[in-house]
Amino acid sequence: MFDKLRRKKEAEAPVAAEERTEPVLGFVLLNRPQYDWKLFIATMASDWGLEITEGSEEENLVFQVDGMMVACAYMPMPIPEREVEDCCKYNLIWPEAEQVVSEQQAHVIVTVMNAADPLAAHVLFTQVTASLLKWDQAIAYYSAPLVVSASNYIRGSEALKEQDFPVQQWVFIGLYTQEQKACAYTVGLNKFGKDEIEVLNSENDLSEVFGFMISIISYVIGYNVILQDGQTIGFTAEQKLPMTRSKGVSVQGDSIKIEF
Repeated sequence: MFDKLRRKKEAEAPVAAEERTEPVLGFVLLNRPQYDWKLFIATMASDWGLEITEGSEEENLVFQVDGMMVACAYMPMPIPEREVEDCCKYNLIWPEAEQVVSEQQAHVIVTVMNAADPLAAHVLFTQVTASLLKWDQAIAYYSAPLVVSASNYIRGSEALKEQDFPVQQWVFIGLYTQEQKACAYTVGLNKFGKDEIEVLNSENDLSEVFGFMISIISYVIGYNVILQDGQTIGFTAEQKLPMTRSKGVSVQGDSIKIEF
């Protein structure tokens, strides 16, 4: 629907320690209780050119990359109380999600800490998670409400090698209809210091709204944009979509509503 968005490569000044971003955290689901740190370390080197020298301590692996701390904690048990399965009902892209994730028997908690900015944290987090998902026993990635199959996550992570960002693995896009009109919302833009975005009562169909949301998210993250109340946005000279900042309808706190 829109031309592929490219982002500017700008050198960033060093960030003081007290300005470091919040940790990025997610879960790799396994269908059998088994882990292989040696294979993970080899995959990080072959796929991303990242050499990990720190060793594992029993079931955990902790290492540093460019000043960021990464912790991978193996847990020989499934995530309890159908937490993941319940999130699958929001997943319209992967219809078999609930059936697949119900097979989980163990998981790895992945955390990236001490990053200078959220974009750097998410890039490294994606590289780590995609490498873990290449284990034979890995079946899915989970970070509520996002549930992504191992194959889709790995495929999406390849965007990083093309200087692009896999925003669908970072930000959840919720879709629903209200009075036969399309609506959408994001969950996860707040991790980048942005307001969540909503589209309400659109005359466009859900697929068009979904594509529009991907383009907006890519623009906001890729160019570090703060959407402003009262302004307009568009991807052509003629397109000028009004934006309003107000209390969220499907998200907590305030959100940016775009009239699409």
